[in-house]
Amino acid sequence: MRTRKGLVLDANILIRAVPGRRVRLLLEAHEDSADFYTPDVCFDDASQVHPGRTHWPR
Repeated sequence: MRTRKGLVLDANILIRAVPGRRVRLLLEAHEDSADFYTPDVCFDDASQVHPGRTHWPR
């Protein structure tokens, strides 16, 4: 059995993933092999930079 790896995403990664392609493509490339975790405070911080973004997938 293969164990999935985990990665904690901070607010900076969330901020870069919204408008950019590179970070988003990296996350999408590994979504089947890794679990991503983000503390709620990082969603709050990223929402301040992207105020129009009201929904963040959790």
